[in-house]
Amino acid sequence: MAESEQDQQLPEAPFPAPPPFWRHFTVANEEELRKIESSSSADEPKPKLPLHLAYLRPPPPPPPSAEYYTTFGQKQVTDPTKPSSLPTEQLLFNPDDPNLNHAVLLSRLTKSLLLNFLELTSILSLDPTKHEEKMEDIRQLLLNIHVVINIYRPHQARESVKEMLQGMLEDGQREIDECDKLKQRIDDFLADVGKLGTSDVPDAAKGDPATTKAFHDQIMEKQRKLWKMIQEMT
Repeated sequence: MAESEQDQQLPEAPFPAPPPFWRHFTVANEEELRKIESSSSADEPKPKLPLHLAYLRPPPPPPPSAEYYTTFGQKQVTDPTKPSSLPTEQLLFNPDDPNLNHAVLLSRLTKSLLLNFLELTSILSLDPTKHEEKMEDIRQLLLNIHVVINIYRPHQARESVKEMLQGMLEDGQREIDECDKLKQRIDDFLADVGKLGTSDVPDAAKGDPATTKAFHDQIMEKQRKLWKMIQEMT
C-alpha cells in the first residue's frame, strides 16, 4: 500500500500533487493513535503502528553524519552552507576555485544552454527518438546554472543590506538638509522682524492728530508685513 501511494507522487511534475497520505490525518486516526500510545508503558518497546497511523508521526531526523535527507521523493542536502546538492561529477566547474568568475561562468552556461536548445530543435526535426541525450545535457546545464545562482545568494544579501543602509543614510541626509533650510528661513525671518521694529508714538506728535494718525498707519503697515511673513513661514 505504501509503495502504491508513493508511486502516485510526481516530484518531477511542474505542479506536483500533495502527498497522498494527508488523507490519514483524521480525528478518528488521531484518537486511535492516542489510545495505542497511552496503553503502552515507557519500559516496553513501542509497538509497530499500522500504516495509516504511522503517517501521523514524523520520521526521526537524519543523523548528524548524514549528508542528504529525502523529502517528497527527492534528496536534499543536509548542510545548508554547501552551494548545491549536486554530485561533483555533475558539476561543470569547480566551486572551490578561488579564481572562479561567477559572472563569466553564468554567461557561458546560458550560452551553452541556448546552443543545446538549438541543437535539440534540429534533432527533433530529424529524428525525435534521439532527444534523450540532448535533454540530459540541457538538464545538467540548468542544474549548474541553478548552482551558480545559489552561490550568488550571499553576495545578493550583502548588496541588499548595503542598499538598505545607503537608503537610510540618504534619508537622514535629506532630513538634515531640510532642517538646515528651515533654520535658515527662521534666521531670515527673525532678521526681518528685527528690521521692522516696534515703536510708540513720539511725545511730540501726541498733540497733533494728523501726525498721530500717520504714525499709527505706519505701525499697522509694519504689523501687516509681519503677519504676512508669519503666514509665509507656515
